[in-house]
Amino acid sequence: MASISLDYGTTGCWHGEIDDAHLLWQFNGPPALLDVVGTITEGLQNPLDFPALRQALVPGDKVVIVLDRHVPSAAEVIAGVWQQLLMAAIAPEDVQILQPIALTGVRPNDPRRLLPENVRDAVVWKVHDPTDDQGIGYLASSADGERIYLARDVLNADFVLPISRLGFDPVQGRRSVMSSFYPGLSNTAAFAKSRGQGHSELGPDEERPLSQRIQEIAWLLGIQFALQIMPASGHGGAAGILAGNPESVAQRGRSMLDSSWRIRFDQRGETAIVSIPSSPDDATDWDQLGAALEAASRLVVREGRIIVLSDLAAEPGPGIQLLKASRSAKAALQPLRRESPPDLVAASQIAAASDWASVYLLSKVPSQVIEDAFMTPLESEAEVSRLVQTCDGCMVLAGAQHVYTEAPA
Repeated sequence: MASISLDYGTTGCWHGEIDDAHLLWQFNGPPALLDVVGTITEGLQNPLDFPALRQALVPGDKVVIVLDRHVPSAAEVIAGVWQQLLMAAIAPEDVQILQPIALTGVRPNDPRRLLPENVRDAVVWKVHDPTDDQGIGYLASSADGERIYLARDVLNADFVLPISRLGFDPVQGRRSVMSSFYPGLSNTAAFAKSRGQGHSELGPDEERPLSQRIQEIAWLLGIQFALQIMPASGHGGAAGILAGNPESVAQRGRSMLDSSWRIRFDQRGETAIVSIPSSPDDATDWDQLGAALEAASRLVVREGRIIVLSDLAAEPGPGIQLLKASRSAKAALQPLRRESPPDLVAASQIAAASDWASVYLLSKVPSQVIEDAFMTPLESEAEVSRLVQTCDGCMVLAGAQHVYTEAPA
């Protein structure tokens, strides 16, 4: 018997056993760094193809840190960055942490929590509001003539430091060093145009309209320095940190991500057991559930089973709620495309996975909500263990929301 341990949520850990003859594959993901602040310090002092960060700054500079959502160890990363800003004689009142808005999901936790108290009180933390016309300014017109608007905080800054999550993305293919800028720091029109641009049939490196627009914005802004953080398996944490010239960071990041979170299987299994771990600073949301289910559905045969371990407690968005009005998961896909709700991608991923396989979900969401989304709610780890006892041809994925899976059709 193979012993399996899967971290999920902020504190959960399921322990079980699977007959070796029935276990096809187990993927654990990369381990977390032991010293995030120390690794950040090393990266900022010896970056890729760029001088040390403090050499790019002068006292009095207005610094805007654009912090992507779901950045692993965000508070530790901010603490490490602040140490370098302090060495450059940047005053805390001249620093702002700006995060992109998400039209669905929970509000992010304060990333300043590890800063000294006097610094924490002086550094501004803000989540962008796309409905505030006064907070948005004109950047430029794109090559195809579209007027691009971004947060004035970015446009007026002396130095902009993007900190992004290294990962795969259902709309962009991959999270780039500039992914958080657009549409997350733009206006409501940009969100409306970006909605519904998921391309599940494309690989992560194939061209997509939104990723091309983001590359154009990066060129227009002339960003000189970037940080990318790769997630670890287990309860949050960072597995890798890259800092320096944005192009060099992006190139190194692609290799790091593929070697750590991109996996190919030679055969599909009957059952996929997947976990969605998170940290106290990054609660599980429906987007992560959708990503985990999309990864799992590529691993199981038609009418197979997907067992998901999570502590999801977030309220469902309008797209998830739209599922309950449909007679089947497959039938829900057409009204989702027609209505194009803010959580279109996650709702579509959940519907597609539920149409392909039987989905069982351990979460903190009310059972009726889970059933309305064509999934079967699980109330306890004991129910997970009972399901696994009948597992034949099992695939086990830790940190499934980060994984890009490839398997035969």
